[in-house]
Amino acid sequence: MSIENKFQNITDNLNVTNNEVRILDLLVDTNNMFYDYSKNRVISFIHERDFHLVLYNAQPDDRGFTMYVVEDFCEHESDLVILRNIFDRTIRNGLNNYLIRMAKSKVEDIFYMTDTFRALFKKPKSMDDYEVIHPTFPSSLTH
Repeated sequence: MSIENKFQNITDNLNVTNNEVRILDLLVDTNNMFYDYSKNRVISFIHERDFHLVLYNAQPDDRGFTMYVVEDFCEHESDLVILRNIFDRTIRNGLNNYLIRMAKSKVEDIFYMTDTFRALFKKPKSMDDYEVIHPTFPSSLTH
């Protein structure tokens, strides 16, 4: 496990942490805790309108948790795209492809469901949003 406990804002609404106490507490509080630490895991969930993505790396030389949070993700779709691009770049660099591909897939899934969650949270798009071009995933996604 990592001894350092870092918290970093990537954007105003996207942050990452490896504070394992915070991550484990949130996993337990949201009933997302798992008990088999022998394999890599990617867990995504929504808590208080924030999208949480927890990665657990089971490799002995790099064991530990990392959590990405997109605050109020329905209103910050561009941050989901940034997160997806982070994973895409990591995959292209050849780092832990399986774990990162699972994480990238979770982000893509939630991105395409933001309108559904917006309706669920009763947060309609403002009229200004209809005139703005929303970020889209690269065309390479469809190949």
